[in-house]
Amino acid sequence: MGRLLAWLLTPLGFLFALLGLALAGGGLYLLMLGGSWFYLASGIVATVIGWGLLRGWGIAFWLSWLLLFAAGYWSFREVAFDFWQWVPRITAFAVLTLVVTLAAPALSGPVPRGKAVLVLALLLMAGLGGMGAGMFLPHEEVAASAEPLRVLNINAGQDSAGDWPAYGRNLRGERFAQFEQINKGNVKDLKIAWQYRTGELAVDGGEYQVTPIKVNDRLYLCTPRNQVIALDAVSGSEIWRFDPKVKEAEINKGWKRCRGVAYAEIPATSISREISEEAGEEAGEVGGALQETIAEPASCAQRIISTTGDARLFALDAQSGKPCKNFAEQGFVDLLKGLGPNGPTSYNLTSAPLVAGGVILVGGRIQDNLRVGEVSGVVRGFDVQSGELLWAWDASRGAKDSQPLPEGEVYPIESPNFWGTAAYDEQLGLAYFPTGNQTPDFWTGNRHPYSDEYNDAIVAVEIKTGRERWHFRTVNIDQFDYDVAAQPILYDLPRPDGSTVPALIQLTKRGQIFVLDRRNGKPVIPVEQRKVATDAMPGMKVAETQPYSVLSIGAEPLTETDMWGMSIFDQLYCRIQFKKMRWEGEFTPLSDKQRTLIYPGYYGGMNWGGGALDARSGTLIVNDIRMAQWGQFISREEAKRINLKPSSEGEYSEQLGTPWGVERSMFVSPLGIPCFKPPFGSMTAIDLVSGQTRWQVPLGSIEDSPILGYKAQLHIPLGMPTMGGPLVTQGGLTFFHGSMDFYVRALDSDSGKELWRSRLPVGGQGAPMTYMGADGKQYIVVVAGGATRTGSNEDRGDYVIAYSL
Repeated sequence: MGRLLAWLLTPLGFLFALLGLALAGGGLYLLMLGGSWFYLASGIVATVIGWGLLRGWGIAFWLSWLLLFAAGYWSFREVAFDFWQWVPRITAFAVLTLVVTLAAPALSGPVPRGKAVLVLALLLMAGLGGMGAGMFLPHEEVAASAEPLRVLNINAGQDSAGDWPAYGRNLRGERFAQFEQINKGNVKDLKIAWQYRTGELAVDGGEYQVTPIKVNDRLYLCTPRNQVIALDAVSGSEIWRFDPKVKEAEINKGWKRCRGVAYAEIPATSISREISEEAGEEAGEVGGALQETIAEPASCAQRIISTTGDARLFALDAQSGKPCKNFAEQGFVDLLKGLGPNGPTSYNLTSAPLVAGGVILVGGRIQDNLRVGEVSGVVRGFDVQSGELLWAWDASRGAKDSQPLPEGEVYPIESPNFWGTAAYDEQLGLAYFPTGNQTPDFWTGNRHPYSDEYNDAIVAVEIKTGRERWHFRTVNIDQFDYDVAAQPILYDLPRPDGSTVPALIQLTKRGQIFVLDRRNGKPVIPVEQRKVATDAMPGMKVAETQPYSVLSIGAEPLTETDMWGMSIFDQLYCRIQFKKMRWEGEFTPLSDKQRTLIYPGYYGGMNWGGGALDARSGTLIVNDIRMAQWGQFISREEAKRINLKPSSEGEYSEQLGTPWGVERSMFVSPLGIPCFKPPFGSMTAIDLVSGQTRWQVPLGSIEDSPILGYKAQLHIPLGMPTMGGPLVTQGGLTFFHGSMDFYVRALDSDSGKELWRSRLPVGGQGAPMTYMGADGKQYIVVVAGGATRTGSNEDRGDYVIAYSL
């Protein structure tokens, strides 16, 4: 044994010396950039340890333990007891110390031997084993509140009976159901009740991001290519399907989405007719003109309203699935009218329309970052019965005029658009929709005044006329594609003085949560204007201040100590890259000289998936994304020289018509691991009455995520980027399936603890929904077509899955 140890000292010594030199070299570079000294110091010590092993010196043993304790002290000083931050900081030094300790009997001088070596080695192995075991446990960001949820509204959720008749269940966007048949005590017993496959796989740019609706005995959903399907809500059997036969073009070739459909009931038409005197006598009527009023059922009385990837709005008979012939032109509206010649290559629709007050409200998606001159972001209201265009709001006119333009005229180009789903307040008669940004997103030098006024805003309009009542900007001038995409959530918020404020809750990609009085747009929870960096490129326009809410999730500025990695070496790499980037806070402008860190990133914060509101207790529950990116302006000539391929969503966008293209990407290590601390996605519960975070937990594991091309296949709940949104029920449960791993989960709404999860055939991206079936059972339904886009056709599906007890 002694000879074996002596023989191993040479290769181990060389290995540790080389690794120490690498650590020291990188540490010296980091120190020159103004970063931490520890990597240089630890690298030097590791090199000496390696040399000591080569020479068989006992000093290597003592230095290894000294280095381990120094690493622990340094880790505590930087990150306190943050588990995932300790992993790369301490693991390598613990392994080094274990190896040197085991080799101690072969070293000269006063070093432990015999049982002492065994005890020390067992302690180190126990520590490493404990850290390894800790990787399989969720590490909450905010511990659960000890106070139970208070019931403030016992009637919450009753407005939709046993159905789910709208994208957010009701037009307030709550995603809350009062059902408690499935609850904390029995959720573990959930089983698949039925499974349906649409026959349309989410491939070639298609993504299933749909939340179905349920009305009466039927479930309605749409596919990425805009087929609309009706299913029996109890059995899952197909009743009908309709294919609008979407034409593939530049705008939708790689971007096929349908996030939901809407439902409308057309009131019966009252008509009067004369009846005979004999009939009148039989009815007991005498004298005078004899007439009766009857209600004649409307044609296509129950309608499914949907949109297409080639910019059409259409209405179907909910019973038969056939187009409503009396709606517009044989059931279809051409939404390219009024958008000019660029419409077919610039504009389409992806989100569920709002149907409220007899009006269909729709916005549209516009291509990002390709060129100037994109079409108007006009928001339009159509009569739900006839399909007639009633009004048209666009930012260029704002509150001045919402009349539709005369036939043949074109809405002014380059105005901010609305591409999500709106909310509606029936008492106020107001609809609320969030806006995006004038594209191209990363160059602000060509912005119109009206674009700056309405970028990333919430706009309130009268549903009948489209007349603007108010608007509120969540960003003053947007340089980073911070479109506001989530459906607003409406809630009557109790205040400390006993009053109630009709509030609007708007989630944003920036991680900021704005709570406004929905009557006038004034902040209910304080918002302050903070100074931000303004050292922009010549020709760029930037704002000196930006709005920040008291409520936010995952929006704390990154620092060098937040840099992460799987080991001490890629953590060092990430710290070096961080110090080399421009970073003066969230709104640090892009440059052509060096990369700028972008955080929160343009995927979120909170994206289109939105949140859910436990309307009984006033608790907001929301998933978020924490993924830093970097960006840099680049000349189109240089981009061509280095063979960058332009696209709207990829890592290089030409931004034709502006001085610069833009190169951008995720901020990751050479291993493809994010360069910043976990979690990369979380679920958070916020008490809106007190403003306090009740709990915050990491969401999703690395199990199905590829690392260097291979799936981890380990259920390590690190917290991964999320899409879609949550569902909350009176049973005390929060359901979610938009994680990177292939699971649907139920969390305890009081604590965030996972109570149940079930493996899906592929990942999901939409939001779950729930309803009561005609058989008296509560169902939870998810649609799984594949986790958030991967750029390939692998792990794609077409599943609609219902669970019940």
